[in-house]
Amino acid sequence: MPDWIKNMRGWNLHEIEDLERIISENSTEQKTLSENFKISMNKFAGDRSVETCLDALNVSIQLASIRRKLMEAYEQYARLLEGEIIRLRRLCEEKV
Repeated sequence: MPDWIKNMRGWNLHEIEDLERIISENSTEQKTLSENFKISMNKFAGDRSVETCLDALNVSIQLASIRRKLMEAYEQYARLLEGEIIRLRRLCEEKV
């Protein structure tokens, strides 16, 4: 974890660590699901059965769910960064 995150005021360090863990885990899961989706689509392209179609659809739904979770985690991370930038800007303005 970067030092500047450890020095952020008003944020629970545990919350930040949890957010980093969630992003890491979901990124790994997304990579795995992306590979599985590629395999499922190749099977569906060759077979064109209802079963292979449903398999590809299932993986795509799982992938969409993981991407939604990642998006939410990154949005929260961005809000943390924005709050810290605002705080630092105010500190700089006070010193001037």
